[in-house]
Amino acid sequence: MFMRLYLNKFLAIVVILITNTLYANSFVVEYKVSTAGIKIGNFSWSLNIDNNFYKTEIDLKNSGIFSPLYKFEGKYLSYGVIEDKIFKTKEYKQFWTTKKKTKIVKMSFDDYLIDLTQEPVEKELARVNLEGLYLYFDPITSFINILNGENEAKTIDGRRIYRLEKNEGEGGSISLKIEDYVNIWADHKRNDLKKIEFYIRDGLLPYKILIYFKERVFRLERI
Repeated sequence: MFMRLYLNKFLAIVVILITNTLYANSFVVEYKVSTAGIKIGNFSWSLNIDNNFYKTEIDLKNSGIFSPLYKFEGKYLSYGVIEDKIFKTKEYKQFWTTKKKTKIVKMSFDDYLIDLTQEPVEKELARVNLEGLYLYFDPITSFINILNGENEAKTIDGRRIYRLEKNEGEGGSISLKIEDYVNIWADHKRNDLKKIEFYIRDGLLPYKILIYFKERVFRLERI
């Protein structure tokens, strides 16, 4: 239960980050995901840019000794346009599957969020004015914009909205704080994700990402 809840939140926020290779036409990278020295999954990401259009996709699948107990599979797809060096989401799709359920989130954007649907259908009423969300992006696109020079990015993942704020540290590290966190479908503002750190070397893709969740540290490392 804990692993499933963590991964659902983790994958809504954590993606492969881009530095100086951002404008490559096509790029693919793979990482392993582990915690407490135990591998729990494989994580692959691709980015394709064609003139002023982009498409990015993430695939995650359980792996390691806990695979028989914790089966999960996720796919996250975003595509949109690039305007004035800002990546703007047009369509976002998220598929998340475990032993017990399948969750699908779909969002459409112009400068505003114009549509949000979920399967199974959400029974609660939104605590947020969804039609008023201006220049919000899906989690993948938000990370791309920050690594492309923005200091913050307003984000919606289908369950919650928040603002990612960048802080540069020592040793090639960048820390991301989650600010203005609001649950769309619940009254509480509980957020167990403390921070995310990623490490860049030689101007390439991050070679390590650390996720601080409650009392645990999850590691994303290049294969």
